[in-house]
Amino acid sequence: LIQLKVDLVRVYMSTDADLHLSDVHLRADCSDAGCDLPCETVFPFAEAADAASSSDDAHEPTAAVDEDGDLLCARRKRRKLATPGRGRLRICHALATPLSDVGLQVWRGALLLCDHLFARESAQLLDGAVVLDLGAGCGLTSAAACLAGARAVFCTDAHTASLRNSANNADANGVGGLVRVRRLDWSAVDVWPSPSEGEFGWSSSDLQALRGATVLLAADCVYDDGMTSALVALMSRVLPALGPSAVAFVSLERRVNFCLEGMCARAPAAEHFHRELEAQRGLLVGSLVAPDGVPQRFEYERAPTLELWRVRAAC
Repeated sequence: LIQLKVDLVRVYMSTDADLHLSDVHLRADCSDAGCDLPCETVFPFAEAADAASSSDDAHEPTAAVDEDGDLLCARRKRRKLATPGRGRLRICHALATPLSDVGLQVWRGALLLCDHLFARESAQLLDGAVVLDLGAGCGLTSAAACLAGARAVFCTDAHTASLRNSANNADANGVGGLVRVRRLDWSAVDVWPSPSEGEFGWSSSDLQALRGATVLLAADCVYDDGMTSALVALMSRVLPALGPSAVAFVSLERRVNFCLEGMCARAPAAEHFHRELEAQRGLLVGSLVAPDGVPQRFEYERAPTLELWRVRAAC
């Protein structure tokens, strides 16, 4: 814990001018954080029978007028689950951070991926599975995978502060015995990491277990072109090595910016991911998962800019 505090001091003394705050944390109450990061959030989720369908609000809106004949515009309400609190995940996280430390926050793509992990489609995939979580950040998806049935989850990241925070979050949620927090730099490995000593190093038994992984996860890792290229390249090597039963789920948010080139609104980071996936067509096959088929169990705004991809090795 002392070392984690030192890491956080370095984060907040960063000279990066721009800070980024996740929409998930806009209403965060950090008055009573019980951890070493500035904030602690409890994410309640509903059981299967209580999960809200993403098509619940898909009905055609009806126009209403007041007594003067003026149009009344219905405001979109923040979705509440039918019976929140059946389960919960407690996550320590930062608030506004520089881009290099956004892994210390929770982003909406992670919540979409968690919804998918608890969906009926994922039950058979995760039951007793070994999972590799790439760029795990705060470790939310790793903890969710354990609760959804995985027998072991390799929770990986390249940043020490994120790794220490993930380990603490795994312990806080009672899954520390199932989550193995390990350092993994996508650009520094071919297929498998090398055995290493020290904190978050890989043992020989880790590497043996990793070769039996059948599910890969990557939530909110698509925001930097270099990292995105490294992520897709790593999947193009790991998925074929794991065999035809292995599958990766990648969640991202299309962040739209006005680009001077072309003078139009675009989502350059998401577009780069699409291009990189297309470039690996001979090795990878990717398909979008329809969000309407993923019941919403966590409380967040499931914006239409969210995407969930299923990626497998090409036959």
